[in-house]
Amino acid sequence: MVTAGKKKEYLCIMPDRPHVLDLRRKVKGGRYEGIQSLIVSGKLIDGGAIFTEHPQESEDAQILGSVVVSTGESAEEVRQIINNDIYVNNRVGDLEKSKFIHMCLLSKNHLHNLVV
Repeated sequence: MVTAGKKKEYLCIMPDRPHVLDLRRKVKGGRYEGIQSLIVSGKLIDGGAIFTEHPQESEDAQILGSVVVSTGESAEEVRQIINNDIYVNNRVGDLEKSKFIHMCLLSKNHLHNLVV
């Protein structure tokens, strides 16, 4: 059960706009700089790229977009974080086609206890 005042978790799946791979690579460093405070504050739990398939070691990844797991007091707070993302502001990510999903993560310790 989720209690009032507890931070809630959200999953955002954001596809890239067509033909933006070069732009994505160009702004990627700025994205890593921009998310540091979100990581430290615990608002950004996890994230990464979405592929057509995992690339072989010698191949470039065929990136389809991004996935982000965030926490916040409200969906609006987390949506604002996504709206301020460098990929959104540089028109790499297609915010209009994004999926924003309310969720609840199980901790690794909790999952381990289920198996043991």
